[in-house]
Amino acid sequence: MKKLIFTALALAIVAAPMFGQSVRRLDFASDVQTIPVMGNTPGAFGSTFQTYVALLNPTSSAFTIQASLWDGNGVRHDATITLAAGELKTYQNFLAEVFNFTGGGAVTLKAPESAGGTHNNRFIISTEVRTSGTHFSTTIPSIEFAGSDSRSFVAGVTVDASTRTNVGCFNQAGVPNTVKVTVLDNSGKQTLGTNTLTLPANAWGQTGISAIVSNGYVQFDPSDAAVCYAVIVDNTTSDGRFVSAVEYKP
Repeated sequence: MKKLIFTALALAIVAAPMFGQSVRRLDFASDVQTIPVMGNTPGAFGSTFQTYVALLNPTSSAFTIQASLWDGNGVRHDATITLAAGELKTYQNFLAEVFNFTGGGAVTLKAPESAGGTHNNRFIISTEVRTSGTHFSTTIPSIEFAGSDSRSFVAGVTVDASTRTNVGCFNQAGVPNTVKVTVLDNSGKQTLGTNTLTLPANAWGQTGISAIVSNGYVQFDPSDAAVCYAVIVDNTTSDGRFVSAVEYKP
């Protein structure tokens, strides 16, 4: 994200032939999506770091979406969005327009099951964090599947005089969750720093990495289900690169 959001605070497989078989893209419309971080935070020089959202109903039927914002204390803020058949709604500052909320958090979006208990009320969402008045933006991918308590990793992390990195997690468990964050060099043999995110039930949290690292990686070890990420930010432009943590369980 940018400055304050990342400091206080598109995943697609390209179709390609493989051994005579085609690989399908894994991004698709769904009736449940999670955005691991959104923000609406004032910044330097009168700017605002805000979240742009485009929400599309590609179906031939109208339906409503329950939007839920989970803040840093695990408090849930609810709102309802109605989409007509084929309608696209866009929001320049989603947290302000939908929830009248200032700060950061994770957002879940859920459409009701259609007749007969089927999952036909599917939608498409595109999300970016932008600095108001500029063209800088960071794409935030939506997540279709829930996280687990497995170890996860973000590769390609740097912290130095020109680059900062922030890490965050959304606790998807209904109980408190402690996430150990370990920063390693690119050999994986040297631990450069550790941190802990202590998250209340259903809460979102983010912190900066203080350890100096060049193209290293971050390891997340949650005590319960969580989805985690890192944002690598240019200190001059505040342009950020969002990286979702990838779970690995031997």
